[in-house]
Order: sequence, then structure tokens, then C-alpha cells
Amino acid sequence: MKLTKLSYQDPYWELNNLTLRDANLVVGRNSTGKSRTLSTIDLLVKMINQRRSLNWGSRWDTEFINQSGDLIQFNFATKFIDEGKVSAEFISVNGERVLFRHNDGSVHIKNKVTNNNELVFPPENKLTLHTNRDVRKYPFLEDIANWADQSLGFKFGNISPFAMLNQQEYDLLTAVEDIPTLFRQLKRESKIRVQEDFNSIGYDISGISIQDRSDMPILFVKENNIAKAIPHFKLSQGMFRALAVIIYVEYLINRKRPATIIIDDLCEGLDYDRATKLGRLIFDKCIDRQIQLITTSNDSFLMDAIDIEYWTILTRQGKTVEAMNRMTNSEIFDRFRFTGLSNFDFFSSDYILQ
Repeated sequence: MKLTKLSYQDPYWELNNLTLRDANLVVGRNSTGKSRTLSTIDLLVKMINQRRSLNWGSRWDTEFINQSGDLIQFNFATKFIDEGKVSAEFISVNGERVLFRHNDGSVHIKNKVTNNNELVFPPENKLTLHTNRDVRKYPFLEDIANWADQSLGFKFGNISPFAMLNQQEYDLLTAVEDIPTLFRQLKRESKIRVQEDFNSIGYDISGISIQDRSDMPILFVKENNIAKAIPHFKLSQGMFRALAVIIYVEYLINRKRPATIIIDDLCEGLDYDRATKLGRLIFDKCIDRQIQLITTSNDSFLMDAIDIEYWTILTRQGKTVEAMNRMTNSEIFDRFRFTGLSNFDFFSSDYILQ
């Protein structure tokens, strides 16, 4: 299940026409709304899986594609004055309406077993999928709920060897466990692949091992030019961040379950060589697998390394953020390819405004 479109509106902020593919680099000048865009996806996830109450006075228009290739449109809105009461709710599958909430709060929902429309009465401050879960009767609700359950993420700059990814102060989605624990769960061939990937971005190590000490597991990294293996909490900040992301993506690949991974400011703080190599590595791994990657950056290193085919550019006027990419503005993107300019020039110049 992948999120393919998102528009959002509340009294203070509006995001229009965010169109997503399997791998996405969201770029924009400072204060255009890159991190806020990811936080909006985060809020959608948390409202669906009920880690957050429905926010007041907002409208959500989303589209997903499930594993069977079905297009699921999911729209809903909440009232501002009545503390998050659902004022509208609609779901269609391949253009067929399967759920509709009426003004009185009742919901007609399509039972896929009987092929009949049923009338249900969810609480006024809940979405229907919060109270009506049945894999066979309402598979479209299960698809949306599973997408939220499999959406994970973090801010690259907040990766720390002293905290689990889901214990950061930055409130972006929820990653799982700590990096040493994830590494321990990998199969032998995956651990070897992590080492190979780590070396491919410019490091020179001969092994990664894990030991249990006190109440936490510790990774030891053996560099070829250093006599003793180094515990992960003594690695340089950039080295540990790069290793953590490689391990995390390898873990998701090993689960063999479709997932969405969101990383804010990918490669922040890395030097040119490692930033470009790590960026390409993560994109390559996700593009050909069932992992949807949504990441942000305004780092020229990373932007030059990632094909503009995967870019989404944000621009802002007042409270309104507009998103454009090759799927929505193919002529502008295709014309730029013949200029001979760098990817970063596409972003930093006035080319997109022509």
C-alpha cells in the first residue's frame, strides 16, 4: 500500500497536490514547508491508528494504491468548533463509492462479502475504520489501517547512539527499537550486506559485531586501520547516522512487508562524498522494493545525486504550499534535462517559475 496523493487544509496551513511515487525527494527553500509536509503525513498516520485524536477543522484528500493495484480514494473532514467531530467521510475503490458519511453521522458502507450497502453509526469523533474492522467485509478499511501501521520514520539529524529512534524529541512517526537490536535481528547474509553497503559509501571496515552489556546491546565496528573495534556510541556522529540508516533499511527489506519510510533531512551533516553515495544507496534500495521512501532535503550534495525524476518541489505563498514534480508538470521537468545545468540549478534558479 502506497500513498500516491495528499492535499490538506486547515485554518492556518494548506498543502495542495502532493503527488508521490515509490521514491521521493521533497525539496524547497527554507520555510516552504518540507518538514511540515512530513509532519502532516505523520499526523494522518497517527489519526488513523488512533495515536492522536482527530485534529480540529481540517480537510484531508488522499489517494492510495494497494498491493493489488486498486486505487483507493479516502477523503474526510472535521469540524473546528465541535472538537474534531467528523463532518465528511468518503472512500472509493477504483471509482466505486464504498463508504459515505451522511449529515446525520450515519455511514453507508459496502459489504464486499454480500455486495450490499450497510448502514452503521460510528461515534461522531471517530472515523469508520476506528470502529468497523473486518478483513473480508471491508478490505478497503484494512488497507488504509495497514498503511498507517507500516509507516515509519525519523529525522536524520536526530539519530543518536544513546537513544532509540522512537524516543527522540522530534515527533515524526515512530521507528522501531534501537539500532543494535535491529542489527541483531538480521540474518547473516543481511549483516554482511550492511557491511558491504557501509564500505561502499566510503568507510573501510572489516566487521560489525554485537555484544550485550548491562541493559543494552552494543555494536562494535572494526575499522581496518584501527587496532580495536569501536563501540557504536564512540563512532563519529556522521558515521553512526549513516550506519543506522543502512541497518534500518536492511531491516525493513528483511521484513518483506510493504512499508513507508520517511526521513527528514536525509544525509544532513555528511560530507559531499558520503552524502551523495548514501543518498543514492538508499534510493536504489527502496526503488526496486516494496518500500515507499519519502525524504526531504535542501542539501545541494544530495539534490545533485538524485535524479529530478524523483523530486517534488514545494513553493509557498502565505499559508498555501504547492507541490510540483514530473508527474504533475512533465513539460517543465523534461525541458530542464536539455539545459545541461546541474540538478541543484533547477532548484536554486528561477527556472521552475518560467
